[in-house]
Amino acid sequence: MLKKFIKKLLVMTLVLMLVSTNLAFAAEQEKYLPAEKVFTQEKVENLEKQIDKKVLEMDKDNGFSISPQAVGTYPRRKGVILVTGDKLKGIIPTGHAAIVYAYGTVVESLSGGVTTGANDWYQTRTTCYGVTVIGTTVAQDETAANWCYGKRGLPYNWNYLNPYTRSSFYCSQLVYAAFLDNYGINLDTGDFGVAVHPMELVNTSRTSLIYQK
Repeated sequence: MLKKFIKKLLVMTLVLMLVSTNLAFAAEQEKYLPAEKVFTQEKVENLEKQIDKKVLEMDKDNGFSISPQAVGTYPRRKGVILVTGDKLKGIIPTGHAAIVYAYGTVVESLSGGVTTGANDWYQTRTTCYGVTVIGTTVAQDETAANWCYGKRGLPYNWNYLNPYTRSSFYCSQLVYAAFLDNYGINLDTGDFGVAVHPMELVNTSRTSLIYQK
């Protein structure tokens, strides 16, 4: 009887913890303007039209010879920024960004916070852009990726109008902060005021487009 009671008590405790976590999660979201209000569909669509005018370029030299045929190849290099315009539930509904950490791994911030994911956007995303920051070396890009990797476990930043905090991150803020804090390179275009939309990382004059799907 005692064992059954303890088992039921443990189950009830876990359920209560789950419910309280979800309530806290919902309360945190409700505190701030929703993504749809910050990143209006009209402005996002205008950005996409501008991005369509960008020309594919060769990736920066990584010490190996790069053939012209390699232009437009899906990026696996550490420090390359990935962006999609796909609508993803629970985060920015009009796009998502990540940074390549390894051949098969990206660092990204999802609703559960900063984490790693599969570097397979070429097959799991309807749209995908790969960009590299102008003015950085391959080694510096790797440092930016390491910086993002070091933020794993930090929560998602639901306040899109506060890209200055370093205690929580939304997806494009994480990538933006990595290059701003390490090299003083600002990838924000100002299209959404202080908020940083994933598509801005592609449209800025400070990145080169090296892949597009």
